[in-house]
Amino acid sequence: MPEISVTMKAHGGHDASWVVVKAESLTELVDILDGYGRSGVSALVGEAVTALRAEETLGAQLGARPVTHPGQYDAAPQNGAHGAPQAPSASPAGQTPYGNPPTCPHGTKRFLEKPYRNKPGNWKAWACPAPQGTPDACSLEFIR
Repeated sequence: MPEISVTMKAHGGHDASWVVVKAESLTELVDILDGYGRSGVSALVGEAVTALRAEETLGAQLGARPVTHPGQYDAAPQNGAHGAPQAPSASPAGQTPYGNPPTCPHGTKRFLEKPYRNKPGNWKAWACPAPQGTPDACSLEFIR
């Protein structure tokens, strides 16, 4: 018998979570779907999606923009506004697993990696080298 596949979508929006279940028979499919609801897997998937959406919301509130292809950036001026000297970088070129650091009007961005507060793992971003509190400092560029 050919493989049976069922795709479940959380809602009709383009950002809905999908779960794809594959089985070799109708009996196996029924068993998998029954276990999916009873095992708590559906709740875990929901929690993971909620956490991901919270990260995206926080990043947007902080003015971050996703970095799709780390290391591939357009060249930016190496001097700050009004000819100010370039700020030192905490991550010289080639010293991160994400390629060469991008630049901004304030100089070469530095690589940040810090632990999440409420879940395992670390977030990663490129940070503007302007001193903290500088009014025109650039937003973080989160690395996915």
